[in-house]
Amino acid sequence: MNTSNRDYAGIVVDAETLDHPEHRALFSQWKENRRGSDVPLRSTFDPLAFHRYMPRMAIIERTGSVGSETFRYRLAGTEIAQRAGRDPTGKKFEDLYHGTYLETAKQTYLEIANSRQCHFSQRVFPIGDGSSALRYDRIILPYSSDGAAVDQFILLIVVVEQDTPQKQVGSFSRFGDTNDT
Repeated sequence: MNTSNRDYAGIVVDAETLDHPEHRALFSQWKENRRGSDVPLRSTFDPLAFHRYMPRMAIIERTGSVGSETFRYRLAGTEIAQRAGRDPTGKKFEDLYHGTYLETAKQTYLEIANSRQCHFSQRVFPIGDGSSALRYDRIILPYSSDGAAVDQFILLIVVVEQDTPQKQVGSFSRFGDTNDT
């Protein structure tokens, strides 16, 4: 996978195509719990099995009828909140995002729900006044709470770089410091 292309996005079909061991482990668990070719039940996801990843994980909930879906952060990890500078837990996408970013987020989750497949992307998230940014790789896995509709998503980010005036220590290194790897 070419990690210099930060706009890469695609459906995950094989854990070996993922760069990060955390993404591979989460994807492998998702595949093991699938019901034939359908998405797993949300009840099959055990957060305790991934407790080390929880600061970088989120659970997104889909509600509403077709054509008027709403997406809400049911839970967001502490590292996600810290790096974004706000805690999205309990908030709808419309409360957090606007313009093209909002439309892209909603479209991404609708495509995942319709395809019923996992999604991998490399993203850049603007922070604050737009002079800072967070670059991260993410995997989004669709789940069903009732065995029919895709209504929940598990997201895991791996921060690649954070370009902010104040460097933050993250899960892998001191991001933005070119001397660290």
